[in-house]
Amino acid sequence: MTRDAETHTERTAQAAPIAIENITKTYDDFHALDDVSLEIGAGEFLTLLGPSGSGKTTLLMVLAGFTRPTRGRILVAGEEMTGVPPHKRDFGMVFQNYALFPHMSVFDNIAYPLKLRRHPKAEIKREVGRALELVHLSHLASRRISALSGGQKQRIALARAIVFEPRVLLMDEPLSALDKNLREQMQIEIRALHDTLGITTIYVTHDQREALTMSDRIVVIDGGRVSQVDTPRALYDRPANAFVAGFIGESTLLPVARTNGGYTFQGRPLKTGRAVRPDAGQLVVRPEKLVFRDPGQEEDHNLFEGTLQSIVYQGDTLLARIEIGQGRTLLMRKTTHRDVLARLPEPGGEVALALHADDTILVEGGTA
Repeated sequence: MTRDAETHTERTAQAAPIAIENITKTYDDFHALDDVSLEIGAGEFLTLLGPSGSGKTTLLMVLAGFTRPTRGRILVAGEEMTGVPPHKRDFGMVFQNYALFPHMSVFDNIAYPLKLRRHPKAEIKREVGRALELVHLSHLASRRISALSGGQKQRIALARAIVFEPRVLLMDEPLSALDKNLREQMQIEIRALHDTLGITTIYVTHDQREALTMSDRIVVIDGGRVSQVDTPRALYDRPANAFVAGFIGESTLLPVARTNGGYTFQGRPLKTGRAVRPDAGQLVVRPEKLVFRDPGQEEDHNLFEGTLQSIVYQGDTLLARIEIGQGRTLLMRKTTHRDVLARLPEPGGEVALALHADDTILVEGGTA
């Protein structure tokens, strides 16, 4: 085993598991969090995902110690943390606005947590240098914060959060101020840094693509409650309900009718290659799962006919909108390959589509 591998193994072993038990936070009669319970593994990268006002940031603030829950408790490596003040939790924190000190240099910003802990000067210099290397900004140690770009500030905030080797790293939408290309680059860098250090990481975002890109598991929160906890692929392929299906990735939700033998859509029996919840009432259609209908697909596909309403070209893909009757519309996303373009009629033309039984998802919801 290499020295780097040994270090990574040691740090992963020291990473802290977290137990969130029945956390509730109320403001008068409003439940910002409603009986939330989670188990977070040591060294896991867990993302709290949800729309604005869902409670994800409130939960992060409870974990950090900045918000006291109304009920419930937080355990870190088996130790009760609910009443412990933030500065005694040994957590690193990256805020949405970075919270860097503008009057300090890059070096002094990163050194600040170590100085608070009264580390020796030689150790501070060594650890700050190591943190700067990890975020690839060693050449900016003497730079003023005001002279940094947005991406550089984000890296410095991250370096400050990890310089004292915290047991847990908390991140509150740290990439929201960055442009799309830099944001995507930083997603990869943050995940790579996590894999190097092995710190238990809880990350907050409202961006579902960001969550899918970075996470070991995702917690989808809605209205202060946990809707589903799962791996990115399982969330996408097996959403627990209509909210998760609509929030994770692109999808069209269509009402289905229950019959003695299963479910139908627009009078046609639905084929599905997976177990169906007994309370299913909506069909989830992922745009990229739709294909053009070919002969012989009747046995293992669900079939749709409609009228092409519009095509939106988006570079490497196109998004087609197809009206399928009863005021309902399907979205189909395909690459801009010449064969795909050749099979699409002009707007107003007829389109025949198919959805494989294994890609047919039924979730709870009102029936037709």
